[in-house]
Amino acid sequence: MRYVIAVADEGGFQSAARRLNMAQPPLSRQIRDLERQLGVVLFERRPTRLTEAGRQFVASARRIVEDADRLVRELGQGGSVELTGTVRVGYLPAAGYDTVPMLERAVAEEHPGITLEAVRHWAPDRALLDGEVEVVLTRCAPAHPRLARRTLRGEHLVALLPATHPKANAGGVTLRDLRGHTFCYFPRRRAPAYHDAVMAALSSTGENFTVWEHPIPNDPLNFTVIPSSTVPHVPDGLAVLPILDPLPAFDLELLWNARAADPVTGAVVATALLLARREGWTDGEAWE
Repeated sequence: MRYVIAVADEGGFQSAARRLNMAQPPLSRQIRDLERQLGVVLFERRPTRLTEAGRQFVASARRIVEDADRLVRELGQGGSVELTGTVRVGYLPAAGYDTVPMLERAVAEEHPGITLEAVRHWAPDRALLDGEVEVVLTRCAPAHPRLARRTLRGEHLVALLPATHPKANAGGVTLRDLRGHTFCYFPRRRAPAYHDAVMAALSSTGENFTVWEHPIPNDPLNFTVIPSSTVPHVPDGLAVLPILDPLPAFDLELLWNARAADPVTGAVVATALLLARREGWTDGEAWE
């Protein structure tokens, strides 16, 4: 909106770019992208002048920008505006043990007018793209130009074995130690990208395992892997061991649609990143 206002005020793209302290090509691209999103032409080119749709847009944009500037001034003077609304948060099942409840408490403390609606989902990034949720907690989601992402929680995989396994009391285990075992895991169709990433990590050690589509190892020659954050919630009868092989990280990521995010969604994102900082979930680079 500020870009359109600047071009309208200056009467041209070059002078508007100078006023905005930016180059002209990205300014032109931004306005073309906006016109495509709106489905209207805001400016006639050569010479540059507003269309009727452009005049309507600029009139509304001026009011919105003035209101936003006024809000910033009021907050800077000690005023406060309570955000209200509901934000749907999609999450992988493993994130529901403590990450989601902690986020719900943090949002309730920071923004009591905002309600989180937690939605358990095996492919939350797809739900985000489809507009079913506004924020997601996921792992190994493919990159997408519409989605912004930050690492929320640095994590790694650990091995889960029956407590009767000979290695149950060892200080750690290599995948070679588990040669001949059956790998228990959820069906690939639920979360293909995550499933494939885990299988690739295991194969990177040179070991390959028969896969049984069952999440809990219940035989001495069965095992599985879980994210490190879920270790405190492992049920009795199972042993957790560090994996001594150099496997890649399996961080829990925070994703949202930055182009469509409203202030309420933005507040939830900011609260999540502050929670990660406070709990020491990341090294700080993710939220700066």
